Amino acid sequence: MKIKLLVCLCLLAGLLLSAGKEEFRDAQGRLQGTAREKNGKIEYRDAQGRLQGTAREKNGKIEYRDAMGRLQGTAREKNGKIEYRDAMGRLQGTAREKNGKTEYRDAMGRLQGTEREKNGKVEYRDAQGRLQGTKRDR
Repeated sequence: MKIKLLVCLCLLAGLLLSAGKEEFRDAQGRLQGTAREKNGKIEYRDAQGRLQGTAREKNGKIEYRDAMGRLQGTAREKNGKIEYRDAMGRLQGTAREKNGKTEYRDAMGRLQGTEREKNGKVEYRDAQGRLQGTKRDR
């Protein structure tokens, strides 16, 4: 569960830097959801188009909210890495670019997964290197 949360949060942070529609697919290529910038924030929708949450930059950090508008967590760059915190401010994990890929670690510093761009799409892998999903601009 933690790896899914961490990967989700990292995906959300990366989307603030990109424009257009993003499609997220699982390891078998099935559509899992989309993200699109709208009115200064990123809206995340599931495969059926239902709103799942939003992300918006505010006061130098990214705030993540659920479909009801409740704060779920934040991300902020600090000392060359991104720190992810839950709604109570507790550290959940970090992301740091290293050797052309982004490494995701939990709050204890253990590797949880990686992200690397390959053939025009971003591939997400778990700590053992198994493909977990992909993201592509549309």
